[in-house]
Amino acid sequence: MTPEPARPLRLLLSVRRPGIRDNPYTTLLVDALGTHTTIDAHYFNWKLALLGHYDVLHIQWPESLLRGRNTLRRGAALVFCSILLVRLRLLRTPVVRTAHNLVPHERGSVVERRLLDWLDTSTTMWITLNAHTPVPVGARRDLIPHGHYRDWYAASPGPGREPNVLYFGLIRSYKGVDQLLRAFSDIRDPQFHLRVMGMPSADDDGNRLASHIGAAKNIDSTLGHIPDEELAQAIVDSELVVLPYRNLHNSGSVLLALSLNRPVLVPDNEVTRDLQDEFGSDYVHLFSGELTGSELAATYVRVRERPDHDSILPMGARNWDAIARAHAEIYRSIIHDRPGGQEH
Repeated sequence: MTPEPARPLRLLLSVRRPGIRDNPYTTLLVDALGTHTTIDAHYFNWKLALLGHYDVLHIQWPESLLRGRNTLRRGAALVFCSILLVRLRLLRTPVVRTAHNLVPHERGSVVERRLLDWLDTSTTMWITLNAHTPVPVGARRDLIPHGHYRDWYAASPGPGREPNVLYFGLIRSYKGVDQLLRAFSDIRDPQFHLRVMGMPSADDDGNRLASHIGAAKNIDSTLGHIPDEELAQAIVDSELVVLPYRNLHNSGSVLLALSLNRPVLVPDNEVTRDLQDEFGSDYVHLFSGELTGSELAATYVRVRERPDHDSILPMGARNWDAIARAHAEIYRSIIHDRPGGQEH
């Protein structure tokens, strides 16, 4: 008799079903898992996390589990997460963690940091998106690169590519928006044009930067949520995408620009040098230290003069089919390797 196939492994993700304003990374992963593997993936809710059945918990952006819109919701999340960590330990449920950021962008409370430390010690396997992400000493790790965005964002260049430099994303100083504005203000060429698209943060920093952007005559700005279609069109119509993040480690925005075959200017570090090796120096331009107007202008000239202005960048290493299979292999392996070697 032919043995019955193993039942689908039931996976719980730590993120809720994404909305139209959320990064599509998780949606692309879940869709690929459903199409190319036997993984039964579920988005997060506390009832399922605390009372339901699942074989593996996959953590993405763990701080999102612990935060809420108000004090009551944040307090409840801290309590629920404490119970969840006890449940994971008692049931020996494997935990996979994708390390997107080195640290959360927003510093949390002391209790939150203690729970995140506890979660780190409960993690069975770490997935890193690049070769330079540190994980706890002695921890198991695997490298699965960030997938491309070509299946999600699509646009064709307009009748004539706009002679502009584009920044898109959250409007905050830690994203390097302040140094981009200073560099741009040092360029005296009236033909040089900057376009800024994205959501200012709801604090003094975001308001200050938004006011500066809105007051500049040679900055075209769209401040707020940018629909996917509009953002994709702005990217493919731009000459150069500038993302001068401070402490850039993993960036979906950088990969989005490259997915749409647009050159980027980003800070020089070990991660971006790997991107330059992968995609070439005509598409990944690096700067060191503080971005200057002369460096910004010189990069723009190099981009405009390159011969392969509309080359299609290869994204084979970032194919979602292969990424889904690599995730599924990790889920199965940690189930097999745990005491008893069975799904529950």
